[in-house]
Amino acid sequence: MDFVLGVDGGGTKTTVRISDSTGRLMIENESGPSNYKSVGTENAKININSAILGAIRNIASSDEIIFKSACFGLAGNDSYEDIDIYHKIMFNSKIKNYLNPSKTIICNDTRIGLAAGSSSRNGIMIICGTGSNCFGINEKGEEAKANGWDYILGDEGSGYEIGIKALRALMRSYDGRGSGTLLLKTILEDLSIGSVLELIKWTYSSTFSKDEIAAIARTVCRTAEMGDKVSIEILEGEAKEAFISIVTVANKLDLADKDFDLVFVGNVFKCEKYFKAVLMKKLKGKFPKINFKPLTKKPVEGAIKLALENL
Repeated sequence: MDFVLGVDGGGTKTTVRISDSTGRLMIENESGPSNYKSVGTENAKININSAILGAIRNIASSDEIIFKSACFGLAGNDSYEDIDIYHKIMFNSKIKNYLNPSKTIICNDTRIGLAAGSSSRNGIMIICGTGSNCFGINEKGEEAKANGWDYILGDEGSGYEIGIKALRALMRSYDGRGSGTLLLKTILEDLSIGSVLELIKWTYSSTFSKDEIAAIARTVCRTAEMGDKVSIEILEGEAKEAFISIVTVANKLDLADKDFDLVFVGNVFKCEKYFKAVLMKKLKGKFPKINFKPLTKKPVEGAIKLALENL
């Protein structure tokens, strides 16, 4: 039997799926994160190996497996240097004999997410989760991206950006430098922190986590729905940033007057009224032929799809 491999390597976890040559699921397995920029090359390799080898062990005659095609969609894969690093990680001594080098795709995780969410020849994917990213491809096969440079260089429209702005708005309110906001109460409540001084200690602790900062976006959304003007401004401002990324990619791909799918990915889109609805309204006004597509499949299914197309 012929097998294909799909890998979704993210900053939170790595998901592996093995299918037969018709796309039928054989096995799926998970391990820890594999974005080497977050966890280092050695840990990325260990987690990728663990996920793949764990899946292989659950298939009969695993010693004879050579994947006819494979697709690795990897977070942090943004440059030629990244591709070289990931190539070395993929083709390590423990898994390289299972791979066919000429039929192994190494791409950014946005590419497999778009493949999972849309079958259109013209499509854009916008991620607004812990981080943000925007990627698109057109009918000519041309690709373009915007944002996705992580929390220091470019993460606008993300949960992290919303969380940071909320924390700063809280401190401005506490000092009297800014407008009063319910965030001064709701953030402390949701973090189970008793005072602003404790919040300062929490923020600058050695266990700092982007995920924990990004999780504050849920509090901002809840506080906006309570009528808090500061929270509403933060969310609408980040929706505008997501809009700018989408417009940038659409213009690069010459999609402004064409039918194209836009795939939404990420927990920030759960904030319907003050983020998602704001973004959709702006997009409808700009692109009359846009088709909105919430992602209902796993990104790893997009990796399998691309691997099958590459057979």
